[in-house]
Amino acid sequence: MKNFVLKFSKLTLLTFNLLILSYLFMGSLATCSAAYARGIQRGHSCVIQADNTIVCWGLNKESQAMPPSGTFLQVTVGGHHSCGLRTDKTVACWGLNEEGQATPPSGTFLQISAGLWHNCGVKTDNTLACWGSNDPYWHEKYPYLNEWKHHVKTLGQAEPPSGTFLQVSAGGRHTCGVRTNHTVSCWGSLLSDPPIVVGKLGVSQSIPPSGEFSQVATGIDHSCGIRPDHKMECWGGFGNIHPPRDILYSQMLGGGYMRCGLKTDNTVACFGNKDPRTNEGFRIPNSTCRCSIPGTRWCNDYICTTSPSHTFSQILETGYRYACGVRTNKTVVCWGYDPEGQTFPPRGLIAKSYEPACLLYGVHNNEKETQFVIINTGSLDVHVRSRLDKNHNIDALDVDPFNNDVYAASREGSLYKVRNGAQVITEIGKMGFANVEALAFHPDGSLWVWAEGTGLFIVEKGENNELNLPGKVILPYTGDIKIEDMTWNTDGTILYAVENLEQGSRLWAYDKSKNEVNFVCPELMGSLKNKVNALETLPNNILAFVFEEKKNLAYGVINVQTCEMTTRGEIATVYNQVKGIAWPDCSHGDAVK
Repeated sequence: MKNFVLKFSKLTLLTFNLLILSYLFMGSLATCSAAYARGIQRGHSCVIQADNTIVCWGLNKESQAMPPSGTFLQVTVGGHHSCGLRTDKTVACWGLNEEGQATPPSGTFLQISAGLWHNCGVKTDNTLACWGSNDPYWHEKYPYLNEWKHHVKTLGQAEPPSGTFLQVSAGGRHTCGVRTNHTVSCWGSLLSDPPIVVGKLGVSQSIPPSGEFSQVATGIDHSCGIRPDHKMECWGGFGNIHPPRDILYSQMLGGGYMRCGLKTDNTVACFGNKDPRTNEGFRIPNSTCRCSIPGTRWCNDYICTTSPSHTFSQILETGYRYACGVRTNKTVVCWGYDPEGQTFPPRGLIAKSYEPACLLYGVHNNEKETQFVIINTGSLDVHVRSRLDKNHNIDALDVDPFNNDVYAASREGSLYKVRNGAQVITEIGKMGFANVEALAFHPDGSLWVWAEGTGLFIVEKGENNELNLPGKVILPYTGDIKIEDMTWNTDGTILYAVENLEQGSRLWAYDKSKNEVNFVCPELMGSLKNKVNALETLPNNILAFVFEEKKNLAYGVINVQTCEMTTRGEIATVYNQVKGIAWPDCSHGDAVK
């Protein structure tokens, strides 16, 4: 009897300890999930638009949705930070930098991936480099995660293995990469939540299956890969991530707790262990949902697939409960949970693709407001991008040919940089002269400016490719002409300028090499009935005009070699008082999928 009581007491104590451990474990999971939902979820989205610049939207508390200027090949979003691969293959990061995640290493890269608090990239020699947090906890404000730092000093998610790789994907506390022999290696936490049960429960997201893969993508607590036969296989996530067996994939990207992929027929499928009626991140526009494992009494694995008529060319990185994709017509579509506006991309957004496309920047300025617009050259639609709350009196606009930075100038002489896909503007200084009417970047990067009462002046660049304000007058104003706008031809030999007369207009051409000024196409320009508001050089040295029109945006295209107006039309829009237009260079190379 005594032995029985002793055994019973030990069993009771063991059971009690297991219950306490279970309670602590489940409580820890809840705490971590809540912390994730409050503090470190992806709440922003980014994409490379047609002119190779980055556009971001959504949560911007840490400036993670305010990309730097310049042209890029790839963009990747992390927790509260983002990173981009520039066209010179160096890396730029922005946003939260508490763990060094926004301070990339030097050197050149082929591909990069942003995790929640760390990043990794494949260098041009195919070795890996990682930066950011290497710890088992994410933020000092979360006591649960912080208490384990004395027991588990590091998880190693930012310590890549040696060898050569084709692709890498950074997740929550782990990272995976595809080696050049097409096998997958993973490192970091064996189980993301919580650290105390590392290796003790579930199927590890850091122990990949054997065999070959063409791509790998990591989530918060799981990983997935695409096999050479286009089938997807997942591991981690307590063993409850089950990709449908009857679907073939060509592309996928990392994200939160769900998974979306591009199928080989260019439709999109999202799946996970949540009901799409309660997790809107699964339900893609124009999709149908079903249980991915037929025959089960209770379905815990759902999949939603778009209809064949709604096809995509690319899937962007998914968030906690949302995702975005690029349609085959280059437009961006997002769906899912939207507390920060991350599923509402800027209007008229055309993503970079392998098929050529471009856009035209414009500034609308009337007595009430100043707004920046995008004109899609394919559909000829006008979309407002900015949300300025006053009239900035901006009449001049142009784009720097070196990095596609867009600049605008007010009549008072303030110079602005137009940022983040024309969504915001930042004043960078005073040009030294008022009544600015026109901006024109020379192919060498210098900025030529016309100011009524001052004349023609030039703003040179310094060592860091920044404009050195104020400018220097090179042709004083005489009062003989009034320039409305001007533009350089593509090779920088001729500066065109338009002047509005009482009847018709006049097109001036300044030959830089000969230092001569001549009229161009006098009969055609004299026959114009509408005043010219804006002028820009397009590829092949044809000139685009925007005319004064009260109801619509009126435009025309002139071939200056033949003096023919090859195109004339109007676009129905309330943003019709466009005072300046700028055509960026859309040929900076191919994007990285």
